[in-house]
Amino acid sequence: MVGYVMVIYDYDIPEYDIWHMMIDESNQKRGYGSAALDRVLDYIKAKPFGASNRVTLTCNRDNIQALKLYQSRGFAETGATDEDEIELSLMIQ
Repeated sequence: MVGYVMVIYDYDIPEYDIWHMMIDESNQKRGYGSAALDRVLDYIKAKPFGASNRVTLTCNRDNIQALKLYQSRGFAETGATDEDEIELSLMIQ
């Protein structure tokens, strides 16, 4: 397995959450993370669970490679943190 992505819909907020996105270390720097993120964002744009345009995720503040990927797709820090994790959000159409 190269990796996986989990998406949930939080009906309380409402928003889509990329709950987990992991690419095995031996498969990193091959474009799999970019491809996976693009596919999951396309899936979310279809609004399979609700009408929200907000996508949120958290990332370890020291994971510079992942932060650059998320920021390259338009995710921005919200200012919320949880220990060593920072929250990022994106508004989609």
